[in-house]
Amino acid sequence: MSKINLLGFTLEQLKSEFLKTGLTDLDAKRVFPWIHVKLAQSFNSMSDVPLNVRDFLQSNYSIDRPECSTVQKSSDETQKALLKLEDGNCIETVLIPEAKRTTVCVSSQIGCPIGCKFCYTGTQKFVRNLTSSEIISQIFFWKDRFEKPITNIVFMGMGEPLLNFENLSNTIELLLDEKAHNFSRHKITVSTSGVIENEIINLARWGIKLAISLHASNDEKRSYLMPINKKYDIKTLLTAAKKYQKISRTDHITFEYLLLKDINDTDSDASELIKLLKFIRCKVNLITFNSWLGSQFIGSDGNRVQNFLSTLLSSGIRAIVRKSRGNDILAACGQLKGRSSR
Repeated sequence: MSKINLLGFTLEQLKSEFLKTGLTDLDAKRVFPWIHVKLAQSFNSMSDVPLNVRDFLQSNYSIDRPECSTVQKSSDETQKALLKLEDGNCIETVLIPEAKRTTVCVSSQIGCPIGCKFCYTGTQKFVRNLTSSEIISQIFFWKDRFEKPITNIVFMGMGEPLLNFENLSNTIELLLDEKAHNFSRHKITVSTSGVIENEIINLARWGIKLAISLHASNDEKRSYLMPINKKYDIKTLLTAAKKYQKISRTDHITFEYLLLKDINDTDSDASELIKLLKFIRCKVNLITFNSWLGSQFIGSDGNRVQNFLSTLLSSGIRAIVRKSRGNDILAACGQLKGRSSR
């Protein structure tokens, strides 16, 4: 039997797990900071944990990180790692260093069930959700190998985070816990393709940032690009976004908008987008298309991107063109893809 990996256990979950085996709350309180603050990579290094407890943990549990198959480094210093999980499946995670911050892009699923036409990840069939330990292990991986502090976490990697809500929630709790990773809620962003149900509203309790992949200004185009829109249309999505903003008390909702030549980049598209968003506090991230082999799309040219941006700004909508990072190693938005067996 494989050992249970404890990386994704909150303190209360660790206490509950330990009590089932005859260990104590005190044991859990001693082990927890070793895992999340001191980043211990073996139970033997936990010097204030009794030896018999360490031996028991070593025999029954794990705090192992995934095996690293490859790490690629972009010309812009972005790094992408292919991590091999215990079952042999692989996921990708990205480190984006900048002058004043370092961001880790985290995957939440092996493959993706959403099937957005412009996304390379969507060409990999969905296999399964990642466990809490597998999600947070990506952050451990980069913390172990990168000298500067990790300042920001974005759940924008492989998969739809809100379809793995329980394990996502565990991870967020650990990241926000001041006795664990102690991230600010303003430094964590969850991106969703628009899975509504109750998940967007439940996510609001953390007060973290929400980014919604919009990519079109009407239902016809969005349903073509993102089949999820047939279930959760734009009106439903915007209603949920307003509720999220009210409950979470965040400053704004971010809408991601990928500009595709002759598809969603016309003056009419810009005007429609303005009408959609004028009643919600938001920021629009315009994204230039990051190509991949076999894609049917072409990104909008530079002039078209700037015209679209100017139209939004002149209407009073906050907007930027998001800088693409790691394009040369397929580490940019929409380019991640692991290896899996299904």
